[in-house]
Amino acid sequence: MRDYLDGKVDSAPAFIASDKIHAWEILKNRPGTCKIAVGFEGEKARVNGPGLDITGRVNQNYYAIISRGRGLQQVRSDNLIYGSGGGLPLFDLAEQMRDVMRTVNFNPNTDEQTDYVGLEEWKEISFDIDAFICRIWVGTQLTLPVKTLNNTPI
Repeated sequence: MRDYLDGKVDSAPAFIASDKIHAWEILKNRPGTCKIAVGFEGEKARVNGPGLDITGRVNQNYYAIISRGRGLQQVRSDNLIYGSGGGLPLFDLAEQMRDVMRTVNFNPNTDEQTDYVGLEEWKEISFDIDAFICRIWVGTQLTLPVKTLNNTPI
């Protein structure tokens, strides 16, 4: 995800976040330019109940959060619709990020086309920054486990 987004949206650098608190630190501690934090939200087997996963098909969930910090405008929303320091409005940057994420294809041999989940204001940790989060999920085939006997495939 980082490689897909790094430098693609208004030359914004992308960073891998270990969790949402780390993402907030990334976005808050790099003032000035636009920046993106990407992360892995989880994975769920494509089954209707526990213990029924025999195919190895899973949905992997990813997110990207884009922010420019918060400018010094008197009207706080100006950063969202007018931009800051000659840069594009944050709404436009979020849409550009969304368009890149919709085209992500990690492995054409095992992964399906990316499914777009949505783009919204990042509400989890929103103090000190204006940010938008985009979520996608990718259906993928895990490698099937090989049964062995004394480390020899059966």
